[in-house]
Amino acid sequence: MMRILFREAISAMTVTFEPRTRLKHLEEYVTKIHLKLPPEEAKVQLLRCRIVAYGLIAEIGEKAYNKAFVDQIFAQAYRNLSESTGQDLRDPFSDPCASQYQILDELRSYGRRDLPEPFLRFIRAEFKKAFVPTMRLLTDLCSSENKYSWEEVKLQLVEIMDHLGVDVTWEECEEKLEKYMKKIGGTIYIN
Repeated sequence: MMRILFREAISAMTVTFEPRTRLKHLEEYVTKIHLKLPPEEAKVQLLRCRIVAYGLIAEIGEKAYNKAFVDQIFAQAYRNLSESTGQDLRDPFSDPCASQYQILDELRSYGRRDLPEPFLRFIRAEFKKAFVPTMRLLTDLCSSENKYSWEEVKLQLVEIMDHLGVDVTWEECEEKLEKYMKKIGGTIYIN
């Protein structure tokens, strides 16, 4: 009996945040990310955090919380990161067409560069949560006729995953991506 009461007390103490609170915490984190992480890792975290932020605005479901709201937060985060590094680190979503090429090139470069193993483990772990949905959104948001199609991007991502030794299958990536796209679909493509 005592164990059951203890388990119930523990489960009652579980912290859960409603989407607005989580979005506020995320905003605080990303606008200070330049103070917490090296630039290479911060760029990947910003991709991952944006994916989370789009999911949160879909959960909130109010007009005030839209793609433009999230994009404004991340534009500031990229400005802060650029200023702290002295590099021009543009928000990939400000030019989704060019960013398609840039992110794929950067991902390919990870296999050729002498990067620390902890960073490569981080890249592998974040691949399906950060890079796959980011590339899908950039592909969908790019209106140029010269863009890669999603099929072309998928082929390149599979090749990169193999080269980097990412320990997930493309099927797992697509399953997670499909759920995510259903969640954000009506929210992300409406400004």
